[in-house]
Amino acid sequence: MGFDEVHKMDITGDGNDETVGVRRNDDGSTEYHIDKDGDGVADMKAVDVDGDGNIDHVLADTDSDGKFDTSVADTSGDGKLDTTHSEE
Repeated sequence: MGFDEVHKMDITGDGNDETVGVRRNDDGSTEYHIDKDGDGVADMKAVDVDGDGNIDHVLADTDSDGKFDTSVADTSGDGKLDTTHSEE
């Protein structure tokens, strides 16, 4: 599975560009796969489920083990991420 687009942009605000792979799915959703540490593996995945331009949920690998362990979601539907869940 490749990406429809790949961009370099500063997602974290640290002055360094991260690699962002964009995948547009047949169901209208868009996924943003973000490699924050330059190892070629996504550390974050942000998803716009309904194609409205607002991120509906984000998965993050906070301990760099290659597995997503934290999720943040817009559970109220207002376009703002408001609920966090971490795997222990």
